[in-house]
Amino acid sequence: MAPTSAVDIIAVAFVALLPVEQEEAFARISDTRLKRIAGEEGETARYIRSLRRVAERVGGDLTPDTYKSARRELVSAGEDILDLNAVIRYFHTWRAAKEAVGLSETTTPLKIEARFRSRLIGKVQTYREEVLRDALEKCVAALGHVPLVVEYAHWRHREIELAKARGKDLWLPSDSPYRRRWGDWDSALQHFGYDDEARLKRFEPGRARAAEAIEPYKYRSSEH
Repeated sequence: MAPTSAVDIIAVAFVALLPVEQEEAFARISDTRLKRIAGEEGETARYIRSLRRVAERVGGDLTPDTYKSARRELVSAGEDILDLNAVIRYFHTWRAAKEAVGLSETTTPLKIEARFRSRLIGKVQTYREEVLRDALEKCVAALGHVPLVVEYAHWRHREIELAKARGKDLWLPSDSPYRRRWGDWDSALQHFGYDDEARLKRFEPGRARAAEAIEPYKYRSSEH
């Protein structure tokens, strides 16, 4: 019999959790994965890389004009350097772009992104209930069912990244406002009118996958 893998162990442990605990487990694993991905290569890292390369080329004060001039030379040499307008659009201002370059000397792109995002989020202390309802309804429509926390997080991340790719800003609430206001994700779903049947269905795919994973390890009596 093949040795039990770490994935099998996690699947077996998952089955033993209560539904609410299963959802929390999904949320934590998703959060860890997204942080890892962002730390490896996120959008902010791409923009900072272009800024730092141009700054090296300029060797002096980095301005919009010196950026454009140095970028033309680097692109002609075959390097992939992002356009000035894209850089300003991403960081919102040239001043913020230069600040990001300075911060990159001592911290990671992930932390820089979190720092800038916290400033903007801080300007909006609370989301109106209509905004929370609208975001949740859009997620349900996109997925075709009431989402798990992890599914909502993935949907939100994807929508924001797609908006960035189009050069637009998109503000969508994370799952935190829902939890803070109604205590937990399930209570929030209930508040917005999703009945018991709809809320319980969101666990079915995970249960099916877990049951399939555990099947080879179920006790079978020997045949005589």
